[in-house]
Amino acid sequence: MSESKDWGNSKEFDELFEKYYVTLCFFANKYINDMDQARSLVQGLFVDMWVKRDDLKVNDSLKSYLYKATKNRAIDFIRKQNAKPESSSYELPECHVPFHDLVEEAELNEKINDAINSLPEKCKEVFILSRYEEMKYTEIAQMLQISVKTVEMQMGIALKKIRVKLSDYQVITFFLNWRRKKK
Repeated sequence: MSESKDWGNSKEFDELFEKYYVTLCFFANKYINDMDQARSLVQGLFVDMWVKRDDLKVNDSLKSYLYKATKNRAIDFIRKQNAKPESSSYELPECHVPFHDLVEEAELNEKINDAINSLPEKCKEVFILSRYEEMKYTEIAQMLQISVKTVEMQMGIALKKIRVKLSDYQVITFFLNWRRKKK
């Protein structure tokens, strides 16, 4: 989606969601350490943006707006959790990582997201179910009604294509090997 506002166009909004959703989830997770809640916060952000699309004014770049809004929602979530007397599990994290490092990491996550989005549809679906939904190959095969061998083949294709697309980044080996699944 271009920097100009075209919120009434659902295709443009879908493209915006596809481009930033995963990256923003990782960014929110850095603050709250709960990926499910991070997904919920980011989804809420996009829902609010869609609902308020006619009145919403974005003064910064769209990317900057999304990161600031995500950070604010994560901090609000932490504050609400800390306000509950029985909850001590969510505290403001001691962040020794400078903010610019978090932004660089978010940019890397965006490149990873772009690489994932460039995969063929079946590879992308299998990859996301394996790496983000943490499903085992057998579960993916059952859900998609395909063989475990097909899941293995699709994951192999996905990993190879992502490695090629992100070959300039050494950190990527960690991401690609992250949470390897047992069959």
